Amino acid sequence: MSVKEEKNIVDPMVGNVETIQDDEINLYDLWKVIAKRKTIIITIFLISILGATIYCFTASPIYRVETYVKLYMPNDISTVKELPTGKDISSIIGKINDEKKAAIFPKYTDEITDAAIGEIRGEKDKFKITIESRNRESLVSALQDMITYIINIREVKNSCEKIISEIDERIKSLKEAEKKSDLQIKELEKRMNSTKVLPVGFDPYEISQKSVALKMEKYRLEQERQNYKPVRLLEDPFVSKDPVKPKKAMIITIAGICSLVFGIFIAFIVEYAAGARKKTQCQ
Repeated sequence: MSVKEEKNIVDPMVGNVETIQDDEINLYDLWKVIAKRKTIIITIFLISILGATIYCFTASPIYRVETYVKLYMPNDISTVKELPTGKDISSIIGKINDEKKAAIFPKYTDEITDAAIGEIRGEKDKFKITIESRNRESLVSALQDMITYIINIREVKNSCEKIISEIDERIKSLKEAEKKSDLQIKELEKRMNSTKVLPVGFDPYEISQKSVALKMEKYRLEQERQNYKPVRLLEDPFVSKDPVKPKKAMIITIAGICSLVFGIFIAFIVEYAAGARKKTQCQ
């Protein structure tokens, strides 16, 4: 196993020369041990590869859905300065453990293996949602459950209620202004039909344009009110067609490398134990 190098050292007290043997291990000795104990190394390697392969082909396949979402707030809202940021949402929800999975995905708790919300650097109002499941068909529904859960977070829900309340007040105000405008138009038509002189500054075109603008703004706000959602998808969700886990090639490769290292380690332990046993028997 080793080559012994002899050194002559003069003892200054006695004056004699003693021979000391130092053990040095070189690459050839290492190779001899590996070749001698190759059966152990190959056996450990094959068992590890076989175990990793069996695991890869028997483990449940995991699929993933990913999408980017935006926290949306309509323009000209005065009651809410800003919605919680993507970082805030991530901090509020925190790590999604089994308890939170049951709360977020009541129908798919057993199928969901992982879920996470990740903030996007440089983007306050955007974040990424990632969900992994054993059932590919449930991913889109699980994503909707996650969005619903985010909308119902207290900070988001309170802001949403204030925004909707302000939109309702604006719609109410526009309806009242529209009624006044309609009355003015009716008065205008009445005067024109009776050939009465219109009051100074009573511009029919201006009144008509104002009425159209009021109706358009009211319609826009009504649509905003009806379709308002504080969390909106920035893109169609990406659902993996093939399983993302287990990563077969990576698992088998790592198992092979680790088993070789472990096998060589065991081989040297066996060789050392055998050498120690021989020395004991010789003594």
